[in-house]
Amino acid sequence: MPAPATAPPLLAALLASSGSRERELLGSALLEVLNSAFGLQPCTLTVADRPQVHSRDEKGRLARATYGYYRCRIPRSGPPQRCAIRVYHRTAMRGQVVSASAFTNTLLHEWVHHYDFAGLSLRRSPHTAGFFSRLRQLHSLVLPEVDPESTGPHPGR
Repeated sequence: MPAPATAPPLLAALLASSGSRERELLGSALLEVLNSAFGLQPCTLTVADRPQVHSRDEKGRLARATYGYYRCRIPRSGPPQRCAIRVYHRTAMRGQVVSASAFTNTLLHEWVHHYDFAGLSLRRSPHTAGFFSRLRQLHSLVLPEVDPESTGPHPGR
């Protein structure tokens, strides 16, 4: 499937953004484009202008941080309901605004979970080799000039 024509300009704007409201608007527009291109139901986006949920080790160092997450209700039959993505806008320890590339990677990562549930009808979406293969394919589809391995951490691992 070719990349939706409106995805690259939205991603370029997202990669140049820094405000939480701006990122929420651009990210929501990107989700609409992706969902439409893949025939998926809507998925809402919330950009939480607060530090990432995290834990520290015994020495007070960052042990784990949640960049964002995907949630939906899976009924016994039919498509997922109340699909939503939440991305944290500030870093765990210092509360600084996350980089545009980390924000974008997180958004795409969480959308792949949406694709797994809503598009592939999976009952679970674990971080398997297949999941990361789909994420790489999405990156090459919408960001062909960017190597996903070079754009920072893989959120949600």
